[in-house]
Amino acid sequence: MSNKSTLFVVLDIETTLRKRIAFDVAWTITDRKGGEFGSGSYVIREAFAVDVPFFKEKLGHYFDDAFARVITPATILEVRDTFNAQINELADAGHRVILTAYNAAFDFTWLPHTLREITGDDDAKFLDRQFDLLDIWAFWGASVPMTYTAEKTASGKFLSTSAESAFRFENQEPDFVERHIAWHDVQIEKQILLRALGRRKALNTVRKPSQLRGAVWRDINKRLGVAA
Repeated sequence: MSNKSTLFVVLDIETTLRKRIAFDVAWTITDRKGGEFGSGSYVIREAFAVDVPFFKEKLGHYFDDAFARVITPATILEVRDTFNAQINELADAGHRVILTAYNAAFDFTWLPHTLREITGDDDAKFLDRQFDLLDIWAFWGASVPMTYTAEKTASGKFLSTSAESAFRFENQEPDFVERHIAWHDVQIEKQILLRALGRRKALNTVRKPSQLRGAVWRDINKRLGVAA
């Protein structure tokens, strides 16, 4: 058995309005201590020829981030190759690599979808090999303190468990506003993951996005005694 550390790839994507094409893809790779083992931040060149961004009012920020070299324009194939090269190298070196995201079913469903839509290849795969998947949202929700407080959802019946709300609570920053730009969002999602890892709960990983639980917000509220 390898004595190398387990590594967590925190991924975030931003998608277009109608076709759910990932136009913004970012990740950071960390261990339980917050160490850095790799990263990437890309805006997908072909995406805007297919559809318009969901948060189109934020397009100006992408120009700023590209100028500051926080984000790099690239094709979907270039992003796929870079992502696989990083995680495969770490796995080959003996690390257990776990792919994670906040609402992982979304990210790990629509990123492969984007590859297939842009290339026109219905059989295209984003990953070279299979890795365990972990939903940060559900993992955090299984250990968040029972003192958790947040704004109510639109229905007024449940506590918000969004990444923004989770980060506000964990960092005691009630005025924090999530940017919905992938590179910035993976930074807060990494911090949420590290807080949850520190509580030493079991890693309930799965092998396919379809195996991830739905209605995570309901599970968390039920655990907190909020759900009806």
